[in-house]
Amino acid sequence: MSNKTVEMIVIGKVVAPVGIKGEVKVYSYSDDSSRFSRLQEVFLEGFDEAFDVEKSRPSGTTAVVKLKGIENRNQAEGLRGKAVMISEEDLEELPEGTYYVRDLVGLKVINLDTEEVVGTLTEVIQNTAQDVYRIKLDEETYGQGKPDALVPAVKEFIKEVDLKKGIIRIRFIEGMIEQ
Repeated sequence: MSNKTVEMIVIGKVVAPVGIKGEVKVYSYSDDSSRFSRLQEVFLEGFDEAFDVEKSRPSGTTAVVKLKGIENRNQAEGLRGKAVMISEEDLEELPEGTYYVRDLVGLKVINLDTEEVVGTLTEVIQNTAQDVYRIKLDEETYGQGKPDALVPAVKEFIKEVDLKKGIIRIRFIEGMIEQ
């Protein structure tokens, strides 16, 4: 038996019961709410055992999901606000040039023009027209107390992501990094 702990990945949140037969509406944290129909099981915050996914139908940024063992509206209501998770093994392979946020956070950020370390990517903000990378600036280079740099995650700025080397090369423009 392996001692390796399986990492759980949060992929959504139960937002409401749907109907009277135990279905729940799940807000999806990914761009693809149809992914729930490709899952055999999910884990819910506060429960030790997985729930089998009986059926799912996408609806915009949400999915209506029927979980085995949740048979009525009252049981579904008890799931409101619970995080929906999958095991690391159930992560889908992404197309080339796209990355999971968890793989980007912590990467060193390199200025493409100077090849100097600018800082570390600490967050990917996803509630805008495009993702925005929050970069904690290197204190030795920029001094303490500098605000984080915010860089739109678009091809014009993000020139290379190398997960193996643990770096992101960015072309900065004037004003992105306060000196």
